[in-house]
Amino acid sequence: MCVRFNISLTSGDAELEEIIAEANRRLQILAGGGAVAVGDVLPSLTAAALAAGRNGTGAFPMIWGFRRYDGKGLVVNARSETALEKPMFRQSMLERRCLIPASCYYEWEKREEGKIKYAIRPREPGRIYLAGIYRYEEDKKLPVFTVLTCDSAAEIAFIHDRMPVIFMEKDRDAWLDRREDPEKLLRNRNVRMEFRPA
Repeated sequence: MCVRFNISLTSGDAELEEIIAEANRRLQILAGGGAVAVGDVLPSLTAAALAAGRNGTGAFPMIWGFRRYDGKGLVVNARSETALEKPMFRQSMLERRCLIPASCYYEWEKREEGKIKYAIRPREPGRIYLAGIYRYEEDKKLPVFTVLTCDSAAEIAFIHDRMPVIFMEKDRDAWLDRREDPEKLLRNRNVRMEFRPA
């Protein structure tokens, strides 16, 4: 699962700062104000996301969570293995893929004495991208997204059995290319992870 991630602007990452700035510029136009979330990002908040636009890849403000068909709550994660089979996700998997820049994501290990929160990310340095899909909902000024998940890497499986699908910088363009087969891109996503108490 992935129900909270962090995006930090303290690393001096100029491209990340530009992604946030571009998403905020579009947010002013589309919604008339506000700012995309930085720091800890939770479902229902507006985040910066990369997606293919008319003029190439761009940064867009998107709200985290598809509305459920019954209207009761949000769908914030989708199983990558079955997303193409589900009516809620199929068209988005084929035509509306996005990437959500992040510094890490959080997960909680359940123990008898309580829960332990961990910050988790790949061992490989650099900005990470959570794989997502998006759609448009009638009453929203902004598109909405959900994060794709997969089986957890072995080193973090004790914390939770699911994790977000993660792309590194070098792999991001293929995920955003509608001509690419999403199932092929999701296979063999062998990412080695690291974790620390948060």
